[in-house]
Amino acid sequence: MKKALFQACALCVGATTVQAGGIDRSGQGVNILFEEGSVVQFRLGYTDPDVSGTQDGVDSGNVANDFFTPHLAYKHAFSDQLDFALIYDEPFGADIRYPSNYPLSTNPLAALGGRSDVLRAEADIDAVTALMRYKFDNGFSVIGGVRAQRFKANVAVPAVAGYEIDTDTEIDFGYVVGVAWEKPEIAARIALTYNSKITHNLSEVESNNTLPPPIPVGLSSQDTTTEVDTPQSINLDFQTGVAPRTLLFGSIRWVDWPQAVLAPPVYVGLLGDNLVDFPDDTFTYSLGMGYQFSDEFSGAVTLGYETRTGSEVSNLGPTDGFWSVGLGGTYSFENTQISGGVRYTDIGDATTTTGGEFTDNSAWSVGFQITYALD
Repeated sequence: MKKALFQACALCVGATTVQAGGIDRSGQGVNILFEEGSVVQFRLGYTDPDVSGTQDGVDSGNVANDFFTPHLAYKHAFSDQLDFALIYDEPFGADIRYPSNYPLSTNPLAALGGRSDVLRAEADIDAVTALMRYKFDNGFSVIGGVRAQRFKANVAVPAVAGYEIDTDTEIDFGYVVGVAWEKPEIAARIALTYNSKITHNLSEVESNNTLPPPIPVGLSSQDTTTEVDTPQSINLDFQTGVAPRTLLFGSIRWVDWPQAVLAPPVYVGLLGDNLVDFPDDTFTYSLGMGYQFSDEFSGAVTLGYETRTGSEVSNLGPTDGFWSVGLGGTYSFENTQISGGVRYTDIGDATTTTGGEFTDNSAWSVGFQITYALD
């Protein structure tokens, strides 16, 4: 199997995996560790989602903003047995914004001088991961490393007395461990990796309009702290040659979303509920086929599926499961592989905790990747 075939398959799976779990963006893959020799890799994905629904007869319009998913990685082979990789990605994220006429965008105190805003959420989460891989003589290898993750969020819920939370930027640490088995003669590989949860102790400003009197109503701001976890996850990746120039590949990803709870004290005091939570964990599956058309060009197709839970979801993430189809291709020359991919995602219907109905939603994603061999 030529390198170009692996690149086409990797891009088809990785560069456009951006809808899983609603805010799961990079998939936290470690495939760079299995590149031959020392390489650098840059990938950029772009997703244009269309997520809309209605509540109380009011249309939301498209509430999900488009976004980019950058990925930068460097892999160095210290020896035939020991590899090192450094990866930058954005594992999770959110960018949701509702219109001003949506019920949850209306501050009940606005007529008394309360502030105006819209229901919205922005969460910027990026990470740098340092990994080591040690290969044994029997095809097995072990993987371990440390992840530094940055978290920043801003959320507004006008319906709760004009509430807003703005967090400071917090950097905290987690770890990655895994095992892999390879048989190069048939291009076979199985890799199992575990990503730990990362706990962020956020310092933030929570603000909301105070109840009357006086008129106009005042604005109360408090400096508070909140603990929030980004969830633990497990990735199982596999591939094998099934015919000359043909590769079967796939993955299963489990994410423990109930760990991801954001419960700022002022918001909980006002409403008696969490600001953000997820009732169910998710399983995301992909299966694809790659074919090497020539020494220079390879292509791949992949199907993706995430189980629908059927539970009510947050208005800040109004999706439930998906299915997808993606196409990828790679052109290889000298020490360089250039890849491109496109993916269509049919986003599952969802009912929010306040009765919003979100149906017939979708997303288009594209990805571009360059991998350059240093030796």
